[in-house]
Amino acid sequence: DPPLACSIDALSMSLQMRDPYTRFHCDRVGTMCEQLGRYCDLDATDLSHLALAARFHDIGKIGIPDNVLLHPARLDDDQRAIMRTHPERGERIFAATGRADAQAVARLIRGHHEAYDGSGYPDGLRGSDIPLAARVLTVVDAWDAMTSERPYRDAMERSRVMFLLEDASGGMIDPQVLGAFQHLLRREPGLG
Repeated sequence: DPPLACSIDALSMSLQMRDPYTRFHCDRVGTMCEQLGRYCDLDATDLSHLALAARFHDIGKIGIPDNVLLHPARLDDDQRAIMRTHPERGERIFAATGRADAQAVARLIRGHHEAYDGSGYPDGLRGSDIPLAARVLTVVDAWDAMTSERPYRDAMERSRVMFLLEDASGGMIDPQVLGAFQHLLRREPGLG
């Protein structure tokens, strides 16, 4: 449907114009999530939802003020509280696209900072209460964020990032999804 495709293109352009780093991060996360989602045997519908959610998981950042979004150092507690609103903002933005799958995709966007142990946000979901596709997105989002250069730090070495993800396994990260990601990276070392 051309009007619905236009809404996705408009979201993509909005993200690009607001913050090019975030746009490219979302594109990389989208590519890796599709591969990991296939590896985790997501069905075609869930994989389609994951692909869109990954591409727009940070769309809510277009509503974050510049002094927070573009801050060149680590965020303080007040700034972090503002930044933590981006999953809910993103959920509302994507839900407004009018797509038949908008609610399913928006739910994944909302859930991409939930933690396997229930310590995440915005809802404090835990374990299997978090959709599998959102748990996939959490792993890939963390991987790409840490292996990419940021305004306040250099990109981390892949081995260091894997150590940190393993340390977060069972906490922020679903251990089974992390295991699948590790297998996928061994099989396709050029990924990510």
